Amino acid sequence: MQRRSIWTGGAAAVILAAIIFVYFTYFQPPEVATTPPHRGDAVEAVYATGTVEPLRYARVGTKIAGPITEVLKHEGEPVDQGNILAVIEASEDITRVQELAARIKLTAAELNRARQLRRTGNASQATLDQAESAHSAAVAAYRGAKARLDDHFITAPISGEVLRSENRIKVGDMVQPGQILFMVGDPTELQIDAEVDEEDIVKVKPGQEALIRADAFPGRALEARVVRITPYGDPVGRTYRVYLALPEGTPLISGMTTEINIVVRHEDNALLVPISSLSGKSVWVVSDGVARLQEVELGAVGESNAEILSGLAEDASVIADPPSGLSEGDSVRTRPVSAASS
Repeated sequence: MQRRSIWTGGAAAVILAAIIFVYFTYFQPPEVATTPPHRGDAVEAVYATGTVEPLRYARVGTKIAGPITEVLKHEGEPVDQGNILAVIEASEDITRVQELAARIKLTAAELNRARQLRRTGNASQATLDQAESAHSAAVAAYRGAKARLDDHFITAPISGEVLRSENRIKVGDMVQPGQILFMVGDPTELQIDAEVDEEDIVKVKPGQEALIRADAFPGRALEARVVRITPYGDPVGRTYRVYLALPEGTPLISGMTTEINIVVRHEDNALLVPISSLSGKSVWVVSDGVARLQEVELGAVGESNAEILSGLAEDASVIADPPSGLSEGDSVRTRPVSAASS
């Protein structure tokens, strides 16, 4: 009988321990880490994407079709306004211009002769009018042919540098009307051509600073400044074009794609809570041992903290990292942590 009593007492202890374990595991209110709101910097930024481009540049195309017979300027070479970049086969138009130049000389001589004869009375007014008409037609034909000939010579519209030769244009390539052949510009003065969503554009103003990120410079935040906003947006893409000036000496170069954060507001004493404590436009808090969703007015939302504009007391007990499945009204146990560690 004594051995049976000892065995029964041991079983009771095991059962009691199991009951305690089950209670603390499944029935005791969950523990949550809480922290008070804290003060710090809040930066509200508008996100955009953009491309680095020269402040002054021009795309140079062709009005005519034909094969390239000469390429006189290549990528990276300096050019002055009017320099010939490339030539499209022009032999027929050169011959035509030469023929019309000779015709002008002939009609000019005939016109002078008709004028002399008219002064001496040996030619009628109709003969003089006919000579003047023939000369005017020859001049007009020459000018038209000369303009067509000029189209064979692709020239730089501005001074700068050949930034790009589209499709690496070379002798023998066939080109078509409207085709862009070169990009010419000044590579030393750069800007960013960015696209901003229409819902954000009302916050963007000239003079605002921006932080730029580019894949070529990982981990670096480069600077820029908003200088101009297009007054009419793209109704299809629902975006507005924004131009940002880059400082002298920027490591960015033409053609790079960038991600942009335009700083539209900066508050250096904002009320902040961990971003993990948010649920929509509410913050998880503990009040009298119960989890509550406190509706607030949100300001800037960053990577780790969110700004609270109104609706939350400074001494509130904010749940730093609400557990999965937490519902409003659930009883909770609290484990206070500092704002820095949350």
